[in-house]
Amino acid sequence: MSKVDYRNVERDPARCGGQPVIGGTRIRVALVLGCYRQGMSVEEIVQHYPTLKPSDVHDALAYAYEHLAEVEAGLAADAAADRP
Repeated sequence: MSKVDYRNVERDPARCGGQPVIGGTRIRVALVLGCYRQGMSVEEIVQHYPTLKPSDVHDALAYAYEHLAEVEAGLAADAAADRP
C-alpha cells in the first residue's frame, strides 16, 4: 500500500480494485466526488460517512480534481454496474 499525492488518499491493489480511497477505509475518492457533485457539502458527506473527517473529504476532492479522468472512469464504472 502506498500513499498517493495527498496525505489522506491511498491506493492499494488489494483494496477496491486499486482505485484511490480515503486512507484506512474502503471509501473511494470517486464516491466522495459523486456525493459532492450531487450537492452534498463537506459537512453532509462527513455526516453520511462518520468515519471521515473534513480533511479526508477535502483531500479526496483535491485528489479527484487533480486526477479527474481517472476518478471519472471510476464513476462511469459504478454507473455501468448499477444498470440492469
